[in-house]
Amino acid sequence: MVEAGIGAIAAAVMWMYFRFARGVVRRMDLKTESPAHEMPDPGQLTVIIPCRNEADQLPLLLADLKAQSYPVTVVVVDDGSEDGTAEVAESAGVHVLSATGVGKKAALAQGFQAVKTPWLATVDADVRLDKAWARTLLSAGISQDAACVLGGVTIEGQDRSWDRFQQLEFGVMQCWIAGGVQAGELAMGSGANSVYRTDAYPVDALQPEYASGDDAFALNALHQAGASIHWCHDPAASVRTRPVATWHALWQQRARWASKTGGQDRTTRSTAAIVAAVHAVGAVLLAALAYQPSTTSALLLTGFATVKMALDARLLHHVRATFGFTSRMIDTALFSWRYALLVWGAWWQLLRGQVEWKGRRI
Repeated sequence: MVEAGIGAIAAAVMWMYFRFARGVVRRMDLKTESPAHEMPDPGQLTVIIPCRNEADQLPLLLADLKAQSYPVTVVVVDDGSEDGTAEVAESAGVHVLSATGVGKKAALAQGFQAVKTPWLATVDADVRLDKAWARTLLSAGISQDAACVLGGVTIEGQDRSWDRFQQLEFGVMQCWIAGGVQAGELAMGSGANSVYRTDAYPVDALQPEYASGDDAFALNALHQAGASIHWCHDPAASVRTRPVATWHALWQQRARWASKTGGQDRTTRSTAAIVAAVHAVGAVLLAALAYQPSTTSALLLTGFATVKMALDARLLHHVRATFGFTSRMIDTALFSWRYALLVWGAWWQLLRGQVEWKGRRI
């Protein structure tokens, strides 16, 4: 009787996940490429870089910004770095502000006060940019008359299976975000790659009491106000970042992201609930098989995992086609199990209250 009830719950949850996966693919299939844009008038864009202990990565980003085909103003807000980040930026001739508050959102709010241009961009210090990045996003914002333009974020690395897992997993997230934004159902992006009209940037909505989610709070405020949010599909609008090195670092990253629940829109919350339900049921089925092995529990777990892997394989195929990623059969075979470890590990970090960022407890 208990196993029948668990089986019914598992089937209902998997049906919700099927609808989610189908929705991701369908919304991305509706995408339209942005038309070619002319070079915007000069002096319209300021790039804000909030950073802490990024002395190694920041010079690469500053070099990319200096090489842009459209010149930009750069403001670095140093959030109490202990590795000479401010000195690195100053030596590159960049305007540096010393953060008076604590955390990324306080740094963004402070950087916003220094913006004198009609448009501003927020990027993370560890990303790399195409030479046409600024021109592409700014042109899209002007031509679309948008309050915000979002570009993609991709993970670099093809050599190691660990790197390819992160690349594919983050690619699924990017497809979900892009499709949701263009369908008008989602207010989500990445603070690592966003351009805002300065007079529309909702600086008062950032809620610095949350450790993460500047993008979620800002975009949700724009969405609720009925402002236009545009996703730019042009590859030149994307930024690249490196994969994290360990499982622990990945768990910490996702636990930080989960801490921003106060700023998420309804679609994001419902998606998070579906993903949580799928992996909670998977954990229950695994625990049931370990605690009291039986043919029924083994069949339930096998069936549940097989359907989940098939749906994930469809999503991964879509991601590879969208971004041109290459991967191996083993990457697809292991993806669902690795993703389950990612979700369960992030939950464990949150339950333990051991989430940190740059040496600060969240």
